[in-house]
Amino acid sequence: MPTWPTITTGIAVTVAVASLLMLLWQRPKRDAEVIFAVVSGSMALSLMSPWMDGAPTWMLWAVAIGGSATCNGFWLVSRALFRGDGGVGRVHVLVAGGVALLIAAYRGATLGTHGAVSPWASGLDSLLTLASSTLLVLTFLEALRGGWTTLPTSERRLRSAFMLVFAACVLTTTLMGALAGTWPWLAQVRGGVIPLCAMAMILFTHGALWHRRRVPWPPAEVPQPARVPVGPQGAEELRLVRALRHQLDVQQVYREPELKVIDLAHRLGTAEHKLSRLITQALGEKNFNQMLNRHRIAYACRRLADADDDATVLDISGDAGFASLGPFNRAFKTAMGCTPTAYRAAHRATARAELELS
Repeated sequence: MPTWPTITTGIAVTVAVASLLMLLWQRPKRDAEVIFAVVSGSMALSLMSPWMDGAPTWMLWAVAIGGSATCNGFWLVSRALFRGDGGVGRVHVLVAGGVALLIAAYRGATLGTHGAVSPWASGLDSLLTLASSTLLVLTFLEALRGGWTTLPTSERRLRSAFMLVFAACVLTTTLMGALAGTWPWLAQVRGGVIPLCAMAMILFTHGALWHRRRVPWPPAEVPQPARVPVGPQGAEELRLVRALRHQLDVQQVYREPELKVIDLAHRLGTAEHKLSRLITQALGEKNFNQMLNRHRIAYACRRLADADDDATVLDISGDAGFASLGPFNRAFKTAMGCTPTAYRAAHRATARAELELS
């Protein structure tokens, strides 16, 4: 009859595999979701290691290597979660990879030893303990960065919950491991608690990732139209630049959904090809449509960030110059990295936090 540690481990492995499959299926993926997919798969393999007695050597090595992205991988998840896309760089991946090599090397050195520990394995264990402890502390500290008192209430709640769940799981398993020498019965209990803690971290992280999709962090900056003059400008070109900026900044012609480059050229009293060249060379824009979309997104951002503006996202997209909601959502997410609804939620949460502090 299976013991309760075996049952909880089986459930935890199922949860970890389900987490991996969910994250692989999800589109599009943010950095934190990609990294957590790797961590979920690694946790599943790591939890399966007690079942590997008598397994072929190749399978033991596969589990040892595949299960080596747990605490080090979760450090990367915490960086991506609280710093946003770009929070994990090449150096961080190399550090996590180095710890993964240590984990795999230690597990490889203890394969088939039946409890006997060689000096080589003992040295690896000491080095691995130091590296893992450092990453666990860094993972916890990630939630404290960014000026706690200036964070929106929803962000503080997320980070507080992260620290509580993470610290509870780490401290519980660590203390039980340390006390198992004094009370041997704790070793079996710990064998059931570890998968429970793994499930808690997986489920909590999925909740945090769902929250982060709704409320990105850090809030995206409003895109600014590129203003990079290239080369000398004659009097006629300078006149056209001033007239074009007046049409964009004052007349807000970008809010006209059917506006074409030839229409704007006629209003400015110039040829279509001259206006196109002015937009790309004098203003540094990629093309006419990108210039319009940049202004439209900036206009929508101002409306969405205004706590007193109760217009729907659909109404704002139309007012900004988009003919329908689909193109607006795609253009907004491309420019800002989040949906209009998430952008509005993030900025209104920030506004509420500022009111609480004032």
